[in-house]
Parts: sequence; C-alpha cells; structure tokens
Amino acid sequence: MHKYLKFGAMITTSTVAMFILMYLNVWSVGHVYWSETRAYMALLMGAAMALVMIAFMLDMYTNKRANIAVVAASLLIFVVSLFLPVKRQGCSNTFSSDGKET
Repeated sequence: MHKYLKFGAMITTSTVAMFILMYLNVWSVGHVYWSETRAYMALLMGAAMALVMIAFMLDMYTNKRANIAVVAASLLIFVVSLFLPVKRQGCSNTFSSDGKET
C-alpha cells in the first residue's frame, strides 16, 4: 500500500504545482486573486494525470482493487471538475451599447 500513498502524494503535489503555475500568466502581483475556475482546472488536470500515470505504470502497481479505486476516483474528480463550474455559472445576457438586450 506504501506505493499507492506515494502515488497519491505525487498526484497531489503535481496538482498543487499546476494550480500555482497557472498564476504565472497574470500581468502583475496585484492581479493575483483566488480563482475557483483555476482550482477546478488543476483538479481536472490532476485527475487526467493520475489516469495516464496509472495506465503507464500498471506493472509497478499490481493491486487490482487499488488500481480500480484510483481509476474510479480519478474519473469522478475529472467529471465533477469538468461539469460543476459550468452548472454553477448563471445566465449571461448580452446588451448592446444602447442598453437593449441582444
């Protein structure tokens, strides 16, 4: 089980690193603020990375139940982080310069 804890630590560390790295494209430090979208994107990338890594390293990780748990958890996190932000967004109306809805 020790290998799987290390695997989880690798994925968690990489996900946090990806979240922090997404802030490198801000114009100035004053523009750095909490972004829920960036958090969901980091989770999405971490889940995808876990799926790719477990697929490539199946010969190292031989516990079938643990592998199924890793894949199931990764897929769940992927789907939730993909669709939850979309469902939380409200409707956006577009208005022309004269204030009329288009």
